[in-house]
Amino acid sequence: MTKLQFSISKERGNARVWEIRLNGKTVQTPIFMPVWTKATIKWLFLELLQNPYRIGEHNELINLILANTFHLYLRPGDNIIKQAWGLHTFENRPGLILTDSWWFQVFSLWLGQKETTMWAHPISMKLREEWVYFRSPYDGSKHIFTPENVVDIQSNFWSDIMMMLDVCSPGDASKKVVHQHMDRTHRRAKRWFDHFMETYETNNSVLFPIIQWWSYLDLRKKSIQALTPFAIDGIAVWWVSVGESKEKIQEVVSFTWPKLPKDKPRYLMWVGTPKDILHAIEQWFDMFDCVLATRLGRHGVMFSDEWNIHISNAQYKNDYSPFSTLSVWMSKYSKAYIHHLIKEKEMLGGILLSLHNIVYLHTMLSKRKKTMLDN
Repeated sequence: MTKLQFSISKERGNARVWEIRLNGKTVQTPIFMPVWTKATIKWLFLELLQNPYRIGEHNELINLILANTFHLYLRPGDNIIKQAWGLHTFENRPGLILTDSWWFQVFSLWLGQKETTMWAHPISMKLREEWVYFRSPYDGSKHIFTPENVVDIQSNFWSDIMMMLDVCSPGDASKKVVHQHMDRTHRRAKRWFDHFMETYETNNSVLFPIIQWWSYLDLRKKSIQALTPFAIDGIAVWWVSVGESKEKIQEVVSFTWPKLPKDKPRYLMWVGTPKDILHAIEQWFDMFDCVLATRLGRHGVMFSDEWNIHISNAQYKNDYSPFSTLSVWMSKYSKAYIHHLIKEKEMLGGILLSLHNIVYLHTMLSKRKKTMLDN
């Protein structure tokens, strides 16, 4: 008996509306998960996403978010969060929480240090069969991740949905290296799954394996075959690497979806533009996340039905129309005012644009679900 209940509401062509029921909470898919990296969305109050006046009275509340395991493990630490009775209590979060993959964070920060000096200490990452070693970018302390302790630490978070410890290959890796990383991930998955299942009946969490292996379609097929047996509650797909064309991304997504379990939630990781999400929901994907919505917002960019609007452009200096009509609250502010805030680097501008972008994706999916359910 699986803990996550996934039931059909409507299917049409290659798109679907389903319900996820887990730990007494229900969310309807397809759904976009705002990224709650350090137990908060940067610059946003939790209350904003739980208030119809802020997000639009026509929208359901945003009840599934993603938190970053890597950063929360380092600060404040999983034991601190465990003592607070888990992330839900620690951050006063009433909905479901998914905690993401560890390895990508170590890998991406390690690569990022080649281009930035924003961190106080080098990560000094090492990858072995049994573990991943790294130094904290905050204080230089030494840490090791294993398939087993990533389960234990996410259990300390009381995560609703956990992600496995995979191996994230560099974008320029040869196919031989990528194949080695894939095989290592599959071996780790068995360790991860066996350890998790020891407490499956007493743990509130469920755990998703991660399909990846860039644009090598033959390796993706092997990975699906190897990891599907561990997808007892759901499955995740890492779309490609970094820098591929839209056409290549869509090719990979289109190739992958028919081979996945039909009766489990499908989480397409790191997808956050309107166009990419709309394409993916037509391939039976259900869950999405990305920092792009809020990162763009903090830099003065907002989603729209035609193109991204750069609100700092001069044409908006004297534009007194509402910058957003997605909610009563946001419609009170003009484009000219947001233009002024961004130009003056005032935090409120980034707050309002970040909220707009999250609500834009949420509203887009709500409209798509309503259209499907009404027809």
